[in-house]
Amino acid sequence: MDRSSAYIEATPDSVWTLVSDLEGMGRFSPENTGGAWTSGKPGTVGATFKGTNKHGLVRWSTRCTITEVVGGQKFAFEVAESKARWSFLVEPSGTGTLLTETREIFAAAPRYVRILSGSGVLGRGRDQIIAAGIDTTLARIKMHLEQ
Repeated sequence: MDRSSAYIEATPDSVWTLVSDLEGMGRFSPENTGGAWTSGKPGTVGATFKGTNKHGLVRWSTRCTITEVVGGQKFAFEVAESKARWSFLVEPSGTGTLLTETREIFAAAPRYVRILSGSGVLGRGRDQIIAAGIDTTLARIKMHLEQ
């Protein structure tokens, strides 16, 4: 499991607005370039979206399903291809907000995904790249909201 948190001098509502905006997440993530809703009511449990990503010259998309929404507090989705569950937890803290991003593998990924991830095409040390990407995403969200 990869997890990181950042304290942000911003209201929980403003943090929530950013992390629950899948289409705009590409502004903050080093790999994700955005997403588009494909079925269901956007932002609700069971809704699906296509996530778009880029690492170096390689671009790919993923099929994702929203698995948990606790309004203003928690937003989680699962990626079909990688069998990863991503979540954002938004908690009031002092005069600001503690934002936690987590990636957890919930099942074995299909063989083709394991081969691709291990090939180096998406970077050597894929798990370390993803963990660093979480830190980068949180830092960029923090910088955006605190300016």
